[in-house]
Amino acid sequence: MEALLVDIQRGSLHDGPGVRTTFFFKGCPLRCRWCHNPESQNPGKQLSFHREQCVGCGRCETACHSNVHWLTKTGTEQFRHQVYFEHCQFCGKCLEQCPTKALKIIGTPYTEEELLKIALLDRAFYEHSGGGITLSGGEVLQQADFAASFLSLCREEDLHTCVETSGFGTTDAMEKLLQETDLLYFDWKVSTEEDAKKWIGGSLVPILNNLALADKKGVRTVLRCPIIPGVNDNTVHLQAICDLLGRYPSIEQAQLLPYHSFGISKGGNIGQLQQEFPVPGEEEKKNWLSWFEQNGKEEGKRVVLEH
Repeated sequence: MEALLVDIQRGSLHDGPGVRTTFFFKGCPLRCRWCHNPESQNPGKQLSFHREQCVGCGRCETACHSNVHWLTKTGTEQFRHQVYFEHCQFCGKCLEQCPTKALKIIGTPYTEEELLKIALLDRAFYEHSGGGITLSGGEVLQQADFAASFLSLCREEDLHTCVETSGFGTTDAMEKLLQETDLLYFDWKVSTEEDAKKWIGGSLVPILNNLALADKKGVRTVLRCPIIPGVNDNTVHLQAICDLLGRYPSIEQAQLLPYHSFGISKGGNIGQLQQEFPVPGEEEKKNWLSWFEQNGKEEGKRVVLEH
């Protein structure tokens, strides 16, 4: 089997315990308005253009036979580079000609065995730090058969496994991953069906079903909660997080992830507009934690702020 990946990050410190290698799968059925990895939404390959690196040489325009690139002079030393992303056939000819590496194709196919070789490169770091490998996305549930097969290979090598998921997928897909993972990072983004449709483009029903399934299987779970000012920084959502901590014994803690605007430029690189939200200040973050200190009563379960 093969799967399409956006990126592989070795030496990651924020995707599970210890030092980890994180594999970012391509393709996600949700459309969260604040998505910080918009290049991972489309399940296919995509052209990415870093406009700030372009020097206007025009080599890409000459090399491309699909009319993706159009350069026009706007002044003595100024130019405009228009990219028609939808025309791209991913031949790679423009990438070969670009002297500043302003162009790249996002989406690389790998087999399970190829990923395992990469994962094993840092075994010594995993063993020293209590780390391992993490599958993220995109949405891993979209490629569950491949992911489960890869996780199984990692477990045969005694590597600690972690899966980060939105939970938006079938219970069959979720069960395949739960059988092969030591730790689950489960995203909790909104707490009402109305907000789910408005802000993430999906339903809470499959998400709640899969969270309940993870608890039934007894898989250690961390609730990952992006907090977006004006969207879910309200007591209804914060209380829902508390309720989930109390309802499911397998959830060990909740991590609050303050909104950042990194996805804005990433979206621009692939010709996709991203909605921008206010970046929370330090006082706002302290207020979130204070609310949980006053209202969160779940014994032995922590709510922490991630940076």
